[in-house]
Amino acid sequence: MVDRVFAILDCFTSETPRLNLTQLASRSGLPVSTTSRILTDLERHGVVERLRGGEYSIGMHLMELAQLARPLLSIREDASPCLDELNRITGMHVQLAVLDGPNVTIIDRRDGKQKLPIYYHIGDSMPPIPTAVGRVLLAYANPALISEVVDRDDFTWPSFDSPRPSVTAVHRELDIIRRNGVALFAPDGAPVHSVAAPIYDRTGAVAAAIAVVTNAESMPSDRVVALVKGAAVAITKRLAAPPAQRVLPSWEESNISIR
Repeated sequence: MVDRVFAILDCFTSETPRLNLTQLASRSGLPVSTTSRILTDLERHGVVERLRGGEYSIGMHLMELAQLARPLLSIREDASPCLDELNRITGMHVQLAVLDGPNVTIIDRRDGKQKLPIYYHIGDSMPPIPTAVGRVLLAYANPALISEVVDRDDFTWPSFDSPRPSVTAVHRELDIIRRNGVALFAPDGAPVHSVAAPIYDRTGAVAAAIAVVTNAESMPSDRVVALVKGAAVAITKRLAAPPAQRVLPSWEESNISIR
């Protein structure tokens, strides 16, 4: 049942936030009757909302539950000013991502001035090896996950004209990333190039990664690499800072009558 529920919920995207019953059944691969029954249950619990035109959207209860993912929200909030500044200075596409099992999830982004073949939106997942941001996150993952993603030699590789790296080559690249604290992804034939750096949490573990993406003609310069690393350091400092304390007014001040 859980698999079928998420088959339906995963149909909603930033590009298709509203879908009707027929569309949800088609996209989820479930029978219309099964889809309708599950939607009725989800609507009763506030997980989806039925709109006036008969379409469905994500409901408020699911949004309320999402607010419990405070660590991710905190990273996004703390990183937001740094993403704005990096985007302003470079004019490039900026991504903020976290590792989600064997994949990478984009939790925030800023569009650059160039038109790029980038189709990932906030909340979307992508494979780690064909991107700088994914390689950074994978490099600092636990060895078991690295082995799961790399050693089976069935990892996703794009169709552009660039040789698929061997398992040995990927492990070598991950070692270099750990030594240098930065990843540069610029294979021959790739339509875009990217550079990424790790972001650390209060415990010293890698919590996220920030990256800039540009077209293949605009190879990230040493200055851009330094800016990305600097942004990662700035976000790390913001994550390490103690949370702001809310200062409440004194009892007397809070009970002053309004005349």
